[in-house]
Amino acid sequence: MTKTLQTGNGTPEPMGNGSEAPVKKGRLYGIGVGPGDPDLLTLGAVRILESVPTLALPKSVSDGGSLALAVVEPVLSKRPVPVGRIELVFPMTKDRVILEEARNANARLLREALEYGDVAFISVGDILFYSTFGNLLEGLRPILPDLSVVVVPGITSISAATALLVTPLVQGSESFAAVPATYQPETLGTILDLHETVVLMKIHRVFPQILDLLRKRGLAERTVYLAEIGTDRQEIVRDIGQLEGRTLPYMSLLIVRKNGFRPESA
Repeated sequence: MTKTLQTGNGTPEPMGNGSEAPVKKGRLYGIGVGPGDPDLLTLGAVRILESVPTLALPKSVSDGGSLALAVVEPVLSKRPVPVGRIELVFPMTKDRVILEEARNANARLLREALEYGDVAFISVGDILFYSTFGNLLEGLRPILPDLSVVVVPGITSISAATALLVTPLVQGSESFAAVPATYQPETLGTILDLHETVVLMKIHRVFPQILDLLRKRGLAERTVYLAEIGTDRQEIVRDIGQLEGRTLPYMSLLIVRKNGFRPESA
């Protein structure tokens, strides 16, 4: 059976019927595209995106679109030759069996594309910071042990957030932790006790519990909420009590800074 790769202009291209020899083994680029603002793409990322033949787009089953794709679209739109695109679906679940099956299926799909040239896997933020790329590599290495991988780091939402607040993340002997807010309350409490600055990610489903935890520790007033950084939906809230009862977006975080924020940003 002939397999196809969807090109940027919607035209299917043959990927082989199993009897023809691959043109070449491609290199896999893992590219962090930053938090959402195309201006925060690195020059290295732009250089690769201007010429790579195939783009791999990670998506969850429920995704209506891809923020990572929206970030790189200004670069792709200037290409004389459209980029081929493949979608890799990563289910939003904690079921290890389902996750492993999806990872292995995505690895096989990516292996087929790599036999015909380079592929760039793009992800919001940094490509190796809470990204599906690391998980995907675990599935690829057993079936492509000689795979050449080049990682292009990206600006994290944390760096972009502190830039917006004009506040150092940490200084001097201060310590810092970045953790999912979905940890058990006892674990989060210990982390908050140990560090001067804590960034809580993936807060959208557990915000009421997190707000209660911060209030009990007297840290709610030393916490800032930021959401959808770098997009036209960007939001900064310094009185996090105002968020009670709201449905928060997935791309949101809290920065807890015990030593406070700069006066002009707080």
